Amino acid sequence: MKWLRTLMFRKPLGNSIDDVKSRLIFVFSVIALTSSSLVFFSFSLHLIFNENAQIERHLKSFESIAKDHFSLAKDDFSQLGPYVRAYYSEAALDDELKDLLPYEEGSVTRFRIFSEDGFMVYYTPFIEPSGARVPLYLVVGSRSMDFGDDSWDILMLISFGLMAFLIAFLRFSLRRVFDGLMSPVLELSEQLTANKEEDFHVSERSIDEIKALKHHLNTYKQMKERLAKQEMMFAKYASHELKTPIAVVLGAANLQAMKDDPDFQSKQRERILIAANNMQTTVEVLLSIVKQENVRDAHQLRPISSQDISLDKYYKKLNTGVQLLLSVELDTQINMSPAVLDMVLKNLLNNAIRFTEKGKIEVVITSNNIKVIDSGCGLNEEVDTEHGLGLLIVKRLCDSYGWTFSLTENPSEGCCAELNLST
Repeated sequence: MKWLRTLMFRKPLGNSIDDVKSRLIFVFSVIALTSSSLVFFSFSLHLIFNENAQIERHLKSFESIAKDHFSLAKDDFSQLGPYVRAYYSEAALDDELKDLLPYEEGSVTRFRIFSEDGFMVYYTPFIEPSGARVPLYLVVGSRSMDFGDDSWDILMLISFGLMAFLIAFLRFSLRRVFDGLMSPVLELSEQLTANKEEDFHVSERSIDEIKALKHHLNTYKQMKERLAKQEMMFAKYASHELKTPIAVVLGAANLQAMKDDPDFQSKQRERILIAANNMQTTVEVLLSIVKQENVRDAHQLRPISSQDISLDKYYKKLNTGVQLLLSVELDTQINMSPAVLDMVLKNLLNNAIRFTEKGKIEVVITSNNIKVIDSGCGLNEEVDTEHGLGLLIVKRLCDSYGWTFSLTENPSEGCCAELNLST
């Protein structure tokens, strides 16, 4: 079959949609041709074998005619028709027929039925009115008559018509079915190749599995875009967090060269050490997020109290009249290290301070819940960009330590950043 396919298409077929369609059409055309040929040969064999049966029936139909003819003519031989001969004695038989004696009484004997000069003999003796027994031999050539010429013509027309119908119908049906199944796949392939910004789409007539594939592709596309945006925000935030202490270190180092006053020098060294420690903490937290090194101690509980959390650095950032309150439940234990907890509170408080011009900011910490509640302007349409630079870090830390993070609007005013320990 490969050589025939190569001969028809002049080139080897690949695995593209058009090549697969051509291959399927070829296979179904061969099936149509084979089935039509089987029908043709089946009917042909039926006619061939049925033709002999028809000749036998034709020969037997001359029995009564032969008996009537003998009662009138009293001859030993009679030509009853164009093809049928009647013999009324063994002596009258041709030499060829004599050599094959005796014949079975009451049945048709065939000789060389597939040869051009074959014949059939029907031996049926009868008793004439005088009481004498007369042998009757009816003979006909097995190829003298041509039965079924019309049947052969009809058979040929039926076979070729069936073959043409099957090939045309199967090709048409297969094209419709294949196009219905594969055209959405081709559309998705072209959309993937084009790499456009809009979502993937397919026809409403597409099968459910193709629609599900389209839905998942759109989901992955949106996830990819969201992750890319988050990576950019993460890089921007990491850069900001590291540039601030570096600037402090460089500034303090330059100031040290201006005065030899021991107190002044000590103050600058202290600023350098604080900035360096802050930078080291930030780097450790960021690397912990990226490398997920914190997973190893995610189940280790650490006791936390109000004395472990310093809010002094945030008081200076508060707007006039804004209060900052801290509440830590007794016997609170959480699985975050002090550095990670400090990073979480730092980002949540910085966002709360930035958007709170009056009222208060509350920090509430329990063993399975951390809240930062502010009375600021609340959420807006730019949450991902305005709040996201710091909240992205919080989300990643929460994921690493098994917490969930949510940012919701307060019923009265402001918003609530909440962390809950997953159970």
